[in-house]
Amino acid sequence: MTWEQTEHYLREQIRAQPRGFQTALAERLGISQPAVAQFVGGGKSIPTSHLSAILDMLGLELSVQPRSPQGARP
Repeated sequence: MTWEQTEHYLREQIRAQPRGFQTALAERLGISQPAVAQFVGGGKSIPTSHLSAILDMLGLELSVQPRSPQGARP
């Protein structure tokens, strides 16, 4: 999964949360709600410095593994 795909997934997950989630996320990140809206709306990239808190609030974890060699079958 590329960073762009990861951002798209996170944006979808944030948008799917109940009302008030973006405000709570902004408070957790120490930024304004409009700043959260900018990266959720795709106007700005999600800062990697916020990734841990975003994943935590969404109940997600990030897993990194080696890429499969090109042409290899699972």
